Amino acid sequence: MKSIASALWKVIDTLARAVISLIARVSPKLGEKCLNLWNDTSFVTYVFVGLLTTIVNVIAFWFGTHIHHLDILSGNCFAWIVAVSFGYWANKTIVFKTHSDSLQALLTECISFFAMRLVSLGVESVILKVTVEILHLPDMIMKVITNFVVVILNYVFSKVFIFKKK
Repeated sequence: MKSIASALWKVIDTLARAVISLIARVSPKLGEKCLNLWNDTSFVTYVFVGLLTTIVNVIAFWFGTHIHHLDILSGNCFAWIVAVSFGYWANKTIVFKTHSDSLQALLTECISFFAMRLVSLGVESVILKVTVEILHLPDMIMKVITNFVVVILNYVFSKVFIFKKK
């Protein structure tokens, strides 16, 4: 399994570097910034974990709203609980690789993670309420679009406030 993941990563890395090279031909400064971002492994792994968390979130939202017929906000809260639980574990162990020396440190980190995610839940809920219930746009499309905003917001919260290296 590890060799498959390694081979897949090599393909992704090669494709990303090829795209960055094309960008650099058009705009050397932008190409350099893209390469620096790509070489920031915490950012790259965060993007992948964010993508997985988004998939978990969207599937849980669909499950809640389309299978259990929850309203938009209840379905979003259900999806939030599932996705944030997954996201905490993945960010702690895969992205930021932090270790808590005590139960109190672990609880502080976990509570901070969930509290910051509550802020992004609020942003997401307002966007969904307006776009789906007031503007009558398709719920699943708006859920996916809204998640892009949330992923960026959550990265800033995680990097700056929660998973600080000691």
